[in-house]
Amino acid sequence: MTLDLIYSTALLLALSALYEFNIRAWGQRLFAAQVCAGLIFGAICIFGMLHPANLAPGVIFDARSVILGVAGIFGGPVVAVIAGLMAGAYRLWLGGAGALVGAAVVTTSVLFGLGMRVALRRGWAQPRLLDFLMFGAMLHIAALGWFLLLPMQHLQKLLETLAFPYLFVLTPSTALLALLLNDLQEQRHAKQALARSEAMRRAITRASPDLLFVLDEDGRYLEVVSPEEHLLYRPLTETLGKRMDETLPPAEARRFQDFLLQTLKAGTPQKIEYELDTLGGRHVFEGRSQALDIRVDGKRAVVFVARDITERVKAEQDRRVAAVAFESRQAMLVSDAGTVILRVNQAFVDLMGYSREEMIGRKTSTLRSGRHDAAFYEAMWESVRKTGKWEGEIWDQRKGGDLVPLWTTITAVRDAHGAVTHYVATMNDISERKLQEEEIRSIAFYDPLTALPNRRLLLERLQRALTLARRNGQHGALLFVDVDNFKQINDEHGHHAGDLLLQEIGSRLGRVVRESDTVARIGGDEFVLVLEHLNEDPALARTEARQIAAKALLTMARPYDLEGLVYHASGSIGIAMFNQAEVDLDLLMRQADEAMYQAKHAGKNTVHMHGG
Repeated sequence: MTLDLIYSTALLLALSALYEFNIRAWGQRLFAAQVCAGLIFGAICIFGMLHPANLAPGVIFDARSVILGVAGIFGGPVVAVIAGLMAGAYRLWLGGAGALVGAAVVTTSVLFGLGMRVALRRGWAQPRLLDFLMFGAMLHIAALGWFLLLPMQHLQKLLETLAFPYLFVLTPSTALLALLLNDLQEQRHAKQALARSEAMRRAITRASPDLLFVLDEDGRYLEVVSPEEHLLYRPLTETLGKRMDETLPPAEARRFQDFLLQTLKAGTPQKIEYELDTLGGRHVFEGRSQALDIRVDGKRAVVFVARDITERVKAEQDRRVAAVAFESRQAMLVSDAGTVILRVNQAFVDLMGYSREEMIGRKTSTLRSGRHDAAFYEAMWESVRKTGKWEGEIWDQRKGGDLVPLWTTITAVRDAHGAVTHYVATMNDISERKLQEEEIRSIAFYDPLTALPNRRLLLERLQRALTLARRNGQHGALLFVDVDNFKQINDEHGHHAGDLLLQEIGSRLGRVVRESDTVARIGGDEFVLVLEHLNEDPALARTEARQIAAKALLTMARPYDLEGLVYHASGSIGIAMFNQAEVDLDLLMRQADEAMYQAKHAGKNTVHMHGG
């Protein structure tokens, strides 16, 4: 009878290995695995009851308590309940005097197993031999307790023949089966953890932009991981298993071999920066190496990680170049997208008079001179928004308050998404150029002696006056002024006195006319006045022109102090009127000239109007 019990126990231990196979087969589908495990444990219990130790008809002993106990420990409620229901139902189906006792043993085994599971999880018990032996002993003592309910004749036979073998065989069997399943479970968890770790390592390695090499002490590539093959010196298939001196240029191979040996000797992480002609062109890398704690195929090995820093190196070079350019002789400032100044160079400080500390944090509008209106700045920034750049002449204000003309270029700096991040402005002082332009303009358009407009500028302004008269329906007048007896002062007192007289006459005529009018000298002793915006009524307009001409004669007739020489002069004035009607410019000039000669013939120091 004892041999039958041992045989049954050994068979159940072997069949229980199906549990581990089931767990592995179902993988991540936990509930399905639990259901299937419950069916396996239940089937094993039923199989055990097919070959029991028979105490008497209807009273059997088998290893179902072992199976159900460990089912509760390692399978949990789902597995234990399914297995317990199957075992209990089958035992009741077999019937006999011990049927109810057998069902009670099934229930006890399930409950003891689940209790031990809770004890292990809360740390009250440990998954070791002694704890499992104690569990097995208590379980089977409890199971034997149920057999006390059997009739006396069966109970006496139980105590004489099977009680002690039952305890001394099934108790260690329970412990051994529990240790076996615990070991298998720990191995499974370790493999799962290792698989997760390996999967994470592969994912991290592949997601990393870095190159990874594992090399042995001979410089042989044991493993190569590259996010992009163009970063390698040679294709992956021509690299793995080869030594560095077989794949790299000789000089680089020697350098890396020395670096590898240095890493092995130091035992601490080492760093190197290098350039290499890869499959994708010339690249710069930053490499870090660390010796492995274990040998690979009996040789020391190193993990080498290389990061492509080509863009970073290029950016650093660009920044250095930009820094040198920024500190050039050209004034520069950098602002953020809100035009708050971030940086200015020394040339800016020298040009504008502000220190760096005074400018940083202030808006660029601080420099506005007030010479340009809002429309000017609106058009400027509109150009920057549309084209990314504006270039032109602008007047800004220095710290001292004086204005300076600048040739300014404003450039927008955008990020990878096209959003403006900064503005860079370069400024060149064009004061000298403006001065030269003014000098050229003065020579081209102004009389050098009196600084009055010359004939060229006179004709431009007269043409403009004619156009405005036609547009506005107003009248205007052209006055030719000739100095009487001018030759006399040159003959008697010299040309210097004559020049002084002409300058004074020009100044006096300028004070007679209004701001919108023009006084010009067209040669010798001849001056021209252009009067604009006269009355719309022809008669009143002629009267206004005569009044201004009369004032001109009066002011010309006052004595002149020519550096101590008191001189008297007079003038003759001819007037030609114009209005909205189309008038030929040359004809108008001739009419005024003729009227002036009529005034001279009338006795000088008088006014004559063309047409009476």
